[in-house]
Amino acid sequence: MCAHVAICIALGLATAVGGVAGVAHASRRDWTGSAACGACHPAELAAWQVTAHARTRERFTERPQARCLGCHATGEAPAGPAIAVEVGCEACHGAGAAYAEADVMRDRPVALALGLADVSTPRARAAVCAPCHRAVTRGAAFDPTAPVHAVAGPR
Repeated sequence: MCAHVAICIALGLATAVGGVAGVAHASRRDWTGSAACGACHPAELAAWQVTAHARTRERFTERPQARCLGCHATGEAPAGPAIAVEVGCEACHGAGAAYAEADVMRDRPVALALGLADVSTPRARAAVCAPCHRAVTRGAAFDPTAPVHAVAGPR
């Protein structure tokens, strides 16, 4: 309960100064990394690890240029630092430090307000994925209804 009160106060203050409604940029400490996400979401991590998103680093023989990292990394590239040369959990779901705590993740509206990107519908996925999955950069058309990393078994 105390965590929710603190979060609500923080959201109120951030909204009052325009932090939540405006464009947010994460600092290096705002990113947790895919392994941290996998601690609570092991099935999702395992499903992601066999995708091309997880194997992005294999596409490059040397450090990619900043313009490439905008789509082929997790972080703020090309405008800021790339945290990892992989299209990790936070590349799509947003920098996770603010919403990663279990009690916050269980409260979807709070998690969304703290930076969790909504990818729950095809339209929302298209908004998050389309900037990198444009027709000019891909051989196959992007399908926002297709599972990104299907998780086998009950959830």
